[in-house]
Amino acid sequence: INLQGIAMRRLGLAALLTAFALFSPGTVSAQTPDDCYKAGLQDDDNELIRICTAVLEKGGLEGNILSTTLSNRGLGYLRSGQYDKAIIDFSEAILINPKNPFAFDNRGDAWREKKNFDRALADYNEALAIEPTFTSSLLNRGITYELAGDKAKARADYEAALNQKGDRAIDKWAREQAKNRLDKLGR
Repeated sequence: INLQGIAMRRLGLAALLTAFALFSPGTVSAQTPDDCYKAGLQDDDNELIRICTAVLEKGGLEGNILSTTLSNRGLGYLRSGQYDKAIIDFSEAILINPKNPFAFDNRGDAWREKKNFDRALADYNEALAIEPTFTSSLLNRGITYELAGDKAKARADYEAALNQKGDRAIDKWAREQAKNRLDKLGR
């Protein structure tokens, strides 16, 4: 019996299995809240949900970081059309940090998609009470007014969004969207 050969084959098999486990697509590696945030900047909502869920399941998060991680996962649910799951995550994020304007803004989007304009408007108003210059909430409230048939209020919110000075990517995006919607409505 060649014990050395058997031992080498076992080591080779163990190395192969370890490599497979480490590099398999679907293997969950140690994710961080920052990984969850970065996934939200991409277009793969299933990956965003997977990464943020892994971070949340790992535990140990609290306060603003937990609120933001829930809000980021909610964004994945929102963008993939899972509005009820999104509302649950945004609501939990708000319970943890009632000063999280992104959770209110995004929950408003989920309510709007469900055609519950009153709840959507209430959430956008909460986001704006926290951050009065939140361009995204001005845009989203304007869209909701427009869908509800109040073009005068929609126009006013689009114009207010255009006048905001924020330099975050979301602010720039919201100003561009507000300009496009305002052009379609006719100034």
